[in-house]
Amino acid sequence: MESASDASRYTFSCPTCAGSFSISLDRIPPVRARFACPKCGKAMDFPSREEARVFLQVKAGGGEPEAPEPAPAPAPPPPVAPLPVAKPTPAPAPTPAPASKPPAPAAAAPTAPAAAPDSDKRYTVSKIGFEGDSFDRRAMRSLIRTGALNENDLVAAGGAIAARADTIPELKSLFELRKTARTTPPPICRKHTETMAHFVCADSGRPLCDECAPEKKFGGTSIRVCDHCGGTAKELHEAPGDLA
Repeated sequence: MESASDASRYTFSCPTCAGSFSISLDRIPPVRARFACPKCGKAMDFPSREEARVFLQVKAGGGEPEAPEPAPAPAPPPPVAPLPVAKPTPAPAPTPAPASKPPAPAAAAPTAPAAAPDSDKRYTVSKIGFEGDSFDRRAMRSLIRTGALNENDLVAAGGAIAARADTIPELKSLFELRKTARTTPPPICRKHTETMAHFVCADSGRPLCDECAPEKKFGGTSIRVCDHCGGTAKELHEAPGDLA
């Protein structure tokens, strides 16, 4: 019988050396990630935390319920014969009124532009390493959770004047939620906020994914280059800490 501790851990195997390891669900990053195998050192791709949780639920027999069969459609009502319609009596022609000067049209009152909903609002951050970036609320949540954005950083929401991040109502609640988190997720790419960062710009400290830190050759040497500013990029070394 599977214990409660087994049900909360995800087991995986290294595709290179076939080594078997396990990790608790609360330590798996919220996005897909790549780490080095503790045994052979080769790269392994991890699922996201939600994908691992669904895998364990299906493995335990908790599949999604079958969709109920649709109820039969009711029979159409019988046709109703139309009622006879009396022929209307023509009204007498109206007497034309004397011509008058038409009133001038009233000037339309100016209307204020509609406020964009929170789901469409864009945010810009006044901070080194964020130049030229624009984020939606989901991306801002990931930046706050990973510690890339702090309460005293200046943020412009929806084209407004930049203000402290913790004074913006929809962001203040995210900072409060971060205080109760038991772990801090690994850094994410500033351009592709659903992707884990494996490199960092040496000049601005900007986290970069594989796509944003392409490998280029200079003479006989290959180096990673920041796609944002053209400077050099170095590798980040982050790995889960509870491998068994």
